Amino acid sequence: MKKILFTLVIIPFLFLVASSQSPLAIRNVTLIDMKDARSKVGMTVLVENGKIAGVGSRLRIPGNATVIDGRGKFLIPGLWDMHVHIFNNSHNAGTDNHELYFPLLIANGVTGVRDLWTDIEDQKLVRQWQADMAAGKMLAPRIAPGSHIIDGSPTHLPNMLAVATPEEARRAVRSQKEAGAGFIKVYWRLRPDVYAAIADESKKLGIPFAGHVPFAISATTASNSGQKSIEHFTGMLETCSSKEDELRTATNLTTPQLTAELWRTYDEQKCRSLYALFARNKTWQVPTTVLHRMLASRRNEDFRKDDRLKFVWRMEAEEWLKPPAGPERFTAEVRSQRFNKLLEAIGTMHKLGVPILAGTDLGNPFVFAGFSLHDELELFVRSGLTPFQALQTATINPARYLGRENELGTIEKGKFADLILLDADPLADVRNTTNINAVILNGRLHDRKTLDALLSGAEKNASEAQP
Repeated sequence: MKKILFTLVIIPFLFLVASSQSPLAIRNVTLIDMKDARSKVGMTVLVENGKIAGVGSRLRIPGNATVIDGRGKFLIPGLWDMHVHIFNNSHNAGTDNHELYFPLLIANGVTGVRDLWTDIEDQKLVRQWQADMAAGKMLAPRIAPGSHIIDGSPTHLPNMLAVATPEEARRAVRSQKEAGAGFIKVYWRLRPDVYAAIADESKKLGIPFAGHVPFAISATTASNSGQKSIEHFTGMLETCSSKEDELRTATNLTTPQLTAELWRTYDEQKCRSLYALFARNKTWQVPTTVLHRMLASRRNEDFRKDDRLKFVWRMEAEEWLKPPAGPERFTAEVRSQRFNKLLEAIGTMHKLGVPILAGTDLGNPFVFAGFSLHDELELFVRSGLTPFQALQTATINPARYLGRENELGTIEKGKFADLILLDADPLADVRNTTNINAVILNGRLHDRKTLDALLSGAEKNASEAQP
């Protein structure tokens, strides 16, 4: 649902953005270019025509350039959230949250996102948004679109694309590829033969497939089949169980009983072997740790008092704040122990060479557009990654995953000028990624005053509009 109020706040700003094309120079800044963990002091970055035109300590700055004094500041690449849901396909296909999400993402330095449920009509809309963003007509992050989610029959959620046979699966992959999907999204209820058909057809057509590990197969099978990324740790507990085969086919256990049994039979050595396989196969992991934290702690009053709720659609926030239905099946101590075990798993995977991406699963309760990506980076550091390694999961790793290393992920000549100017060193404390002085998107400068206006507009829009 669109609101005139939001349009009035944003359109004058967009008009100014579109007309500002002069070169931009950030001088005397400390550069964290993500090529290595060394900070480079006293550097100048020149931006022209949406790209980085030069990086060095003695660059000549054009006379017509806008010059930013970077002394005492730190420059990093723009961040990517590699698991978001811009569209409302799970309950109201044909609607989306871009009016609210895009300003919040940019204000938080999130200059790129990967969408995990992009049906054919959504893909057309994404292409239009990206053209408008490139032309300076729209404030939007770069978007890597997925596909319509392909699931078994019946589907796990409404509006998914149900496939019951291998031939139906192959047709679905072909139709999504032809429509412009960036990858094929697979889900929980696919049968093994149908999943295998998706894997085979995707390989033939040269399109990646990614998503959930279906209930009927193991994470080992998913990795060996070429699934490019696994989201949310799906399939992990089952595959790491010492009773994997028995529990995978269990039909006499309720979900809480099954969960308890999976944790009881958790086999650390099986998990390490699985992670080693991921590393060999280059199976990327998108843990969406903030989502698991929410699931472990949603009844905690801290969630209900989160000041960022003011940036959520009013009716949606009211739904989030309702007490979860049904009794709590596990104690707070058990849930905390399990969450900490997931954090430990991220650290172990990283040490074993498993490639990791930062993603939030935006669209879920208590996951906040833009803000929660910074939480994800902080949780990665709690898992054992260094601040530099955590930053890689949202900068150079997304570029590698997307096959766009020549355009994104580092601060180098010729790459898109998607940058964040920080007032504090993120290598000293990863939480300093929130100390944003300015964001540069596609070569256009958004200073602190502008970012604050985006936040104010988003807050007002959330209070008056509905999803």
